[in-house]
Amino acid sequence: MPVPTRDPSDGAADPASTGTFTTLDTDPSATTDSPIGPGGRRQDTDRWMDDAPTDGPGSRRLSVFTPALEIPRRFRRFVSTTPGLLTVVSVILVLAILAAGGAMAAQSSKQQGDLNTLVNRTEPVSFAAQELYNSLSVADSVATTGFVEDAAGGADTDSSYREAVDIASRAIIRAANGIDDPSTREMALILEIQEKLPMYTSLITEAGVNNRQGHPVGAAYVTQASTMMQDEILPAAGELYSNTSSEVGEQQLALTKPGWFALSGLVAAVVLLVIAQFWLAAHTNRRINGGYATATVLMTVALLWASGSALTTWTDGTRGLDGTAQPLETLTSLRINVQQTRTTEALSLVEREYSDDTQNDFSDQVTRIDSELETLRSTVGDRGVLDDARENLRAWDNAHAEMLAYVQQGNYSAAIGATIGESDLHPYQKLDENLRSLIDDTREQLRTYLADSRVSAQQVSALVILLGVISALCIVYGTRPRLQEYL
Repeated sequence: MPVPTRDPSDGAADPASTGTFTTLDTDPSATTDSPIGPGGRRQDTDRWMDDAPTDGPGSRRLSVFTPALEIPRRFRRFVSTTPGLLTVVSVILVLAILAAGGAMAAQSSKQQGDLNTLVNRTEPVSFAAQELYNSLSVADSVATTGFVEDAAGGADTDSSYREAVDIASRAIIRAANGIDDPSTREMALILEIQEKLPMYTSLITEAGVNNRQGHPVGAAYVTQASTMMQDEILPAAGELYSNTSSEVGEQQLALTKPGWFALSGLVAAVVLLVIAQFWLAAHTNRRINGGYATATVLMTVALLWASGSALTTWTDGTRGLDGTAQPLETLTSLRINVQQTRTTEALSLVEREYSDDTQNDFSDQVTRIDSELETLRSTVGDRGVLDDARENLRAWDNAHAEMLAYVQQGNYSAAIGATIGESDLHPYQKLDENLRSLIDDTREQLRTYLADSRVSAQQVSALVILLGVISALCIVYGTRPRLQEYL
């Protein structure tokens, strides 16, 4: 408060007598009641005690997290406005559409990987096992038949026998290269075959050497080798092929299952678009939004296309499995049965023991082979080859009956002639050629089916992703004019 003082220019005059006063401003620095605050600012008495420090650690942490703590409040304030709510809805729709397209892309990528594994790895391993199975059976059949054709020679020098053994050796390597885990049953079977195949070929070589030297013990070596092949090596090869072919069927069947996750994403996107249409119509008093309507139509088309493709793959997948993988396994088993039957027939002549039980087994095998060939009529593409195979089977049965008649007469020379045949190809050899042709055709159909499935999956995924991107742009296009109305 100003303090009245005497004017110094007025000598000794009394201020009360003159009535003149001047105002003297109080200097804050001259008093102790008004300290100087930070930065040289003047403060009232005791007010400096109320100021909190602004440069401590707590204040710095508070200043860092303050913007983050303000985000929820600002977002609530933003959503409470119509433009803000419209923006949030459009963002949700765009994210839902892109998520559906991403799910379809992820499913397609996984499906492509599974198909590549099936086409480039699982199926080739199965084919190698099938080739191993067949070639071993062919080698044994040629070996035993060779001793029937030339009792003074041996199959160890026969080109067909050597070719079959070479094919089996290469098939073992290919099958082993496709197996990653050395502890699996498949690898154990391969190692067993690798161990016993040289023993088998050694016995066949010993038989040939003894036959060329005129030793009758050669027939014993042939019998021992064929027994090892029939009882030990071929069962291992058969189990290997059965396991690998079953894996092909399982993977093929798994690829036919619909991708429910990707389809559910498309369904959710379409549902959100429909709800957004009604919500937007209620808030803007407009019945149809062009961008939203276009996006809804596009995503509906994508949903219908993907659903139709999944349904077709599901139904055709089962049909494709029944028409390719299963007939291939059946044909392979038939060919093995034919070769084993031929081996038994030739081995009986080598041992010169042909009992009624052997004849009954042969008749049962022929009946079973003919029945299975008939069941393949609805699945095998080339029915002409199938009919030829059945005709050759009947011709082989007739030749066997002729051979049996000579054996009962004790005329083994004529029986061997009936078994070998006078023409270039015995009915058994023609039947084997028919079965091999059917196996090759069926395998080609299987690989073609798998390749077509891969292309179809790529096309569906690309279409859904394209429609999803266009739909997202349509959402942005439909939202922009509505937002401009509030600017």
